[in-house]
Formats: sequence, structure tokens, C-alpha cells
Amino acid sequence: MRPAFRSLSLAALPLGLSALTLGLACSGGSSGGSATTPASTPMGTASIILTDAPSDQWSAIEVVVTKVTLLNKTDHTKEIVAFQGATAKINLVDLDSVGELLATAQIPVGTYDALRITIDPASVNLVKADGSSVPSNLVRVAGSTVQVGLSSDLVVTASGNNAVQLDFDLGHPLFLVQLPDGSWVMNLQVKHRPNANGMMGMAQMAFRHRRGTIASVGASSFMLHTDSGNDLTVNVDGGSWFFDADAKAVGSLAGLAAGKNALVSLRMQADGSLWAVRVWYGANALPGWTPEGHVYGVDQAAGRLLVSTNASTPRAIAIDADTAFTFRTGQTLGLGPAALANLWTGFKVQVEVKDPLQVPMHAKSVNIQRAVDGGVIKTATATSFTYQHLLAGDRTHAYANAFSWWYLGFPGATSSSSGAFAAAITGAGDVRVQGVSDLVWNGGISAWDASNAIFLPVALPQGAISTSYSGGQMGFTFTNSAAATQTISVSLNTTVGAQPVVLEVINQAGTVTVLPLDASTWGAKLVSPAKARVAVVPKPDGSFAAYAVVVFTGF
Repeated sequence: MRPAFRSLSLAALPLGLSALTLGLACSGGSSGGSATTPASTPMGTASIILTDAPSDQWSAIEVVVTKVTLLNKTDHTKEIVAFQGATAKINLVDLDSVGELLATAQIPVGTYDALRITIDPASVNLVKADGSSVPSNLVRVAGSTVQVGLSSDLVVTASGNNAVQLDFDLGHPLFLVQLPDGSWVMNLQVKHRPNANGMMGMAQMAFRHRRGTIASVGASSFMLHTDSGNDLTVNVDGGSWFFDADAKAVGSLAGLAAGKNALVSLRMQADGSLWAVRVWYGANALPGWTPEGHVYGVDQAAGRLLVSTNASTPRAIAIDADTAFTFRTGQTLGLGPAALANLWTGFKVQVEVKDPLQVPMHAKSVNIQRAVDGGVIKTATATSFTYQHLLAGDRTHAYANAFSWWYLGFPGATSSSSGAFAAAITGAGDVRVQGVSDLVWNGGISAWDASNAIFLPVALPQGAISTSYSGGQMGFTFTNSAAATQTISVSLNTTVGAQPVVLEVINQAGTVTVLPLDASTWGAKLVSPAKARVAVVPKPDGSFAAYAVVVFTGF
């Protein structure tokens, strides 16, 4: 579903608003009062889990979540608080292959079809992929609360267990947009990601490590008071592994005590219970690191990986001759520094270190949780395609068996035709088509194959509508990267739920108003020679589909 819109009136803003409109167009609904629950009301359990869609433009997008409420389906004025407080800063970029277990709350029995999530605008911290930070005075948040419709109802039953997974869509062209003055606008783009396997699917998810203090210890479990102020009951069994950071040795459940610091790797079972996979603990403060992170750099000659941390800065991990590399645990890639040839920036890894207090840390094992490639798609054939990397060198991937492709935001409309995919790339001409792919390891040839390809929207320079909208099509003319005038055919899907974001920016005596345009008005508003900006994705027939359209009036 597309997010809801409201109009915005802005005064005394500079001209050149092509980027501004993309940054300020979306906003969430306001937060209403939360319903109180009588003590006799039957309750069930709901876990709130955060994830994100991939982004290769940022190494850190940090936010503090302050509130999540669930909305009753029959009466949206009845809001139930699932989480309230202030989380530690969450780096959304790190959540592309692990989930952030925000809270597990007792919820009144009932049916819920939407929720509201709120962040602290002052908490936002942006770090670009090159490691440079965006000064806080250049970051603004347009709407700190966003309402998210659930694609399938959340039905809470007495003593039942549920989980709601929210996906921050970092790749959306409206999520972060740079304005002409160099500042950035964040517009939260959040969607519900249903899990076809229900709670069984949650049991297959890896969660980000939780940091906190031990509140109490039982015979086969302990209570973790998290850094977000929540209490989680964590069960242990024979498969749980403990490390005593004070003794620098393998520990045990008996080593835990109330007040000790802990870092816990968790798994959720189908019944909603949480189980410890790995537990690091100590009376002294634990070092500021997490075992999972993104690869920032690979130095095969020096035998080192640069891996992101929860502090959003890379840490060097030494690779020894006996360091074992695996892909999703089950496939072996090799041992030692030679295996680094199969890794590059953007991979998500889980590193098991020999001693977390050693500087630099030395890896016992590196498990690749998610292998990715992305960027400009240079060429494509019926058997393979190539991502262009000017500094690192181009990388070509064969299509895995099976292969699928789709457009960002519409994973339900997938295609398995590699020929159609190649045709979309070839027919794009000078428009630099962009994508991202998940990779799988082909042990037979020791190479990464592409299991999918997701077309990312390409934000074209400001241009003009050259052919007025009619019958789902319009023409758009712009100056391309070769400094030449290029005209493309752009289609606008009128299907509800699949429509592009279409906005009109109106300038009246210095007051700028941003209005969403319903499909019924496109014929009257998207007319030649109106100034406009579009974000597009390629189609196999050589035309382009609109992902977002902004038309300017009065400029």
C-alpha cells in the first residue's frame, strides 16, 4: 500500500524545489489517545519486529523509536500501546537480514488492521556509504509518526502468540532526499511485511543481538532488562553458548547474576518464546561491538575485514589461516585470507571472534548471512548480467536456479523470465538502470550466482512532460548523462495499490503547497509542457513505468 498523504503549505522557501517536493510529500497520521485495558480483559501476546529493505547509499540511518500502537479494526480511536519509551539508537541499515525485536507485549484480544510507529526526530543520525556523517543541522524529519496498514489483520486470541514485522523501506525514493541547499529530509516509509509461515516463519528469523543487564536468573532461563527498558524472558538449553568477558573464557548459566551486563543472540520459537543462542556477560561494561555487521572493506593482502558495529563505525577484524568462511552456515567457502576474494562491501556477516576483548579481534569464523551486489546494471544477456563498479571492477553473475526479478515495492509481481529481464536492461538506453540482487554460492564453480534482481527507481533530472497523459501513458523529456536531450515513454499504473506517487507542487506568491493527485486528475494535471520530475523503472518493451511523478505549477 502507498502511504497516506496530506497537503503541506510551506512559505519562504527557495526555488529549485524538485528535490524538496520528494522530501516533504509524505507524512504520517497524528497519534491519538491510547485505550486503557480493563484488568478482566483476556490478553494475548504480540511481538513487534523491525526489518528494512536494502540500501547501498548509507552505512548508518540511526533512529530512536519512542512508541508503537496497534489500532482496533472496528474503531481506530482505540489504540493499544505495544511499546512506549525510548529504544537505544537503531541502525536501520543493519536490519536487512536480521530483525530488531522491539518489544513483546500483552495485547487485548481483538482484531487489529493498522498501527502507528513514532520516532524521535532529534535522534536521527545519517552516515553515508563513504563514512562521512551528515551534520544534524542539515537533517529534518517530515512527520515523525507514520500509520501503517496491515496487509493482513492481526487477530489476537486469548493466550495466543503473534508477531508483526515492519519493514523500513530505505530504497524508496522518498525516504531520504537531498534538497538544493544540501540538507536532507527524512520521510518515513514503513510497510507491513506478512510472513506466509506465521509464527513458524518467525522461528526461522535471525534477530539482532540485544544488550542489557541481567534482572534475574532461574534454573533454565534468565530475565534480560534491555537497553530499551523492556524485560525479556530468555530460555536456555544445552545448545546455548556462554562467554565470560571478565574471565575471558567460556562461561555458563551459573555465571550470570543480577546486575551483570549481557549481550544476547536470540531465536524465537513458534510459540513466541525466546531462546538464547549465545550470551556474552560480565560485571564490567562489555565492549561496544556486535558480532553481526556489514562489510565496509576487504583487505586481502593484509588479511582483514572492516565490519560495521553498533556504533556505526567500522572495526578491523583480523583473518587468520584457520578462519573458516561459510555461507548461511551450511556451505563452506574456504579458510583464511584467500577466502576474502569472495567478499566485498555490502555483505552482511556474523563473526565469531576468538577473544572479543583482543585488539584487533581475530575471527574464528565468518558466516555470510546475506551476500549482495547492486548498483548500475551495465549489461544483461539470457544467461548472466553485470553490475558496474568503476573502482572495484565489474562483477558478472549467472542466473541462479531459480531466478526471479521484480520492481522495488512490488515483490508480489515477480517474473522468472531472464529474457524479459535482459530486454528491460537493453531497452533502457542511456537511462542508467539500477538494481540490487541477493546472491547464492555456486560451489561447483566457486562463484556467486544471482537468485533475484530488484529494479530500483531511477530519479531522472528535472524535465518536462512532452506528451500529455492519456490512456495510462505520457512522454517525458530530460537531459541525460551524455548531456543530450532524451525523450522516454512513461506508463502510470492505475491499479489501486500499484499506483505511483503523483504530486503537484503549486507556487502562489512564494507560498508552496504540495498536493497528492488522484488518478482521476492525471489527465488534467499531467499535460505538456509542464515542468516535472519522475522516478522510473524499466519495462521489457523498452518503455518505463513511473514510480513517482512530481509536476510543478507556478514556477
